[in-house]
Amino acid sequence: MQAKLRKLMGQTNMLHFEGEEQYLDAIVEALETERPLGVVDEADALYERLTVAEYLNYFADLLDARALLPSAIEQMHLTDLRRKKIARCSRGEKRRIAIARELLKDAAAYVLVDPLEEIDEESRKRILTWMDSFHGYERRLVTLSRSHRYTCLCPGDHYEIIGEELVCIDENEVSEENPDLPSINKISVTYQEKNFLFNPEEIDYIEANDGQVFVYVQREQYVGAFRMGELEERLGKFGFFRCHRSYIVNMQKVRELVKWTRNSYSLKLAGYPKTDIPLSKAKISELKNMYEF
Repeated sequence: MQAKLRKLMGQTNMLHFEGEEQYLDAIVEALETERPLGVVDEADALYERLTVAEYLNYFADLLDARALLPSAIEQMHLTDLRRKKIARCSRGEKRRIAIARELLKDAAAYVLVDPLEEIDEESRKRILTWMDSFHGYERRLVTLSRSHRYTCLCPGDHYEIIGEELVCIDENEVSEENPDLPSINKISVTYQEKNFLFNPEEIDYIEANDGQVFVYVQREQYVGAFRMGELEERLGKFGFFRCHRSYIVNMQKVRELVKWTRNSYSLKLAGYPKTDIPLSKAKISELKNMYEF
């Protein structure tokens, strides 16, 4: 897998992988020639008895990086948090503090593990905006996330790590052609070894992940019986939109188009306040034309 990772890294400076944390060592090893390296792991233990300013000042002195400290604070929007004890910071604020610490290394490459998982919306937007700044930048950004959804939300190129294989999960596939599909108005799913049939209007959204198709109805997850291309064709006439290679949404359930950065958008659905459905760059114009906004 090392050769494949290095080849990909030679093609782009922004790579986002979906996979378990066990692949972190392989990613770091593939970046061995790019030093210094900044790594932010979800398991990072911060010095919680210190304030944010004390913590970052300590590392600025340790790394002889006082000149970089104002920029690191500004990039992670930590000015208003400088006097706050780290122990009182939210999960998202701690993630931004950890990134600011690594920025003091002035690294050639940055590796982040689960950077968007279980954090507040403000911190997610701050981190995504920082990621977007890597466009046209010589330095490299690599993320490793367990969440398919958050992998797709990061600006850049997206791959899933399956064993020794790197599978592209970007939005470059066309829908499967199924001219002979029978006309049906029910979607079959399974849940705990039971079979159910749902009317299209009951379905909130559909997700393809890890080789399976999941159908979401009233925040419950069911396993779908059809492929994404089939579902896209069957449900299109009911107001469903394939907003990403891995997602189909019921547009009647969409409440908000969220712009994270110039290259990163998501959809918010009614009843799913903490769920962001990725909207691919290729679909943004199509959606805007459909709804004239």
